[in-house]
Amino acid sequence: MRKSISAVLAGAILAGLAATSVPANAQTLRIGIHRALIGSWEVIADKKGYWKEEGLDYTTQNFAQGKLMRNAIIQGNLDTGTTGFGPYVTAISKGAKVEAVGVTMNICGTQGVFVPVNSPAKTVKDLKGKTIATKTGTSVDFAFKQYVLPRHGLKVSDMKWLSVNTTQRVATIVAGQAQGAIIGDPQAEIAVQKGLVRRLEDFCAYDNTRMMHIANPTTYKQHPELYEKYFRGWLKAHQLLQKDPEEFARVYTKWLNEVGDKTSYAIILPVVKRIRSQPFITAEVTAYLNDMADKQVKLGWIKKHPDFTKVTMINDKSLRTAAKEMGIDVRTAE
Repeated sequence: MRKSISAVLAGAILAGLAATSVPANAQTLRIGIHRALIGSWEVIADKKGYWKEEGLDYTTQNFAQGKLMRNAIIQGNLDTGTTGFGPYVTAISKGAKVEAVGVTMNICGTQGVFVPVNSPAKTVKDLKGKTIATKTGTSVDFAFKQYVLPRHGLKVSDMKWLSVNTTQRVATIVAGQAQGAIIGDPQAEIAVQKGLVRRLEDFCAYDNTRMMHIANPTTYKQHPELYEKYFRGWLKAHQLLQKDPEEFARVYTKWLNEVGDKTSYAIILPVVKRIRSQPFITAEVTAYLNDMADKQVKLGWIKKHPDFTKVTMINDKSLRTAAKEMGIDVRTAE
């Protein structure tokens, strides 16, 4: 599996070197939206017209996995999106050009270990020897294998693994192809309410699992004003969640139904209330990246890694500029 991860990333890096990394129209920002809860900020900013209010010219594209957005940015086909800390660390350590520009959210409470509703399993330890659906190399996959399993006295080799995208994992369990899965909201909560799966636990007791907001470094350098407009709209979505989670949930529910995740407002409202907004790149974040990189070296995913407290591909200046312009106290927000 390590070889396949390296091959995919190597292909993306080579394609990125061949690409110009600049949009055909440099005044149009190409935005990636994650199909999981991680993409809710973009959905709200788009559907509520926040980016239009800021005068941003943009296009959007939906993605089933953060790693796909990372690869699209490396290849020059996307300007901003989100990926896990794990895929970001791997990419930078292998020389890929993708800039960290913010923290999308802390997802420890919105990601969990799930089993079929009639499974006899009561704890993660009961999954020993079973097939688990995840996506190899993602942050939640990394957190489960490196932080959760050891706390239950388990090793990676104690399970069988099935690598599938976020939006496919509920179906994988229902079809009997896996006896457990790492599933994130809103797909997880929708499946629970339908009586398809049962949650064993979330990740918060083990890890502060987060998602990295990323950007095309060429566009980010040449057009910082696009990202400042983008982040003003993005932060308005954060403010809406704080002030009116009911409206946030209504808009997000409508979009989920539009893209095929059939659900209801009553299901989504408690889901969005579990979101933890922590947007800025802090010293604690860069220390976490170094710890994750150390573990990836031991796993053989990467040979060595840079000091993430000094990496030039980490720069949340546009986010902080936008926050200050909106009167958000960056010090208290961290």
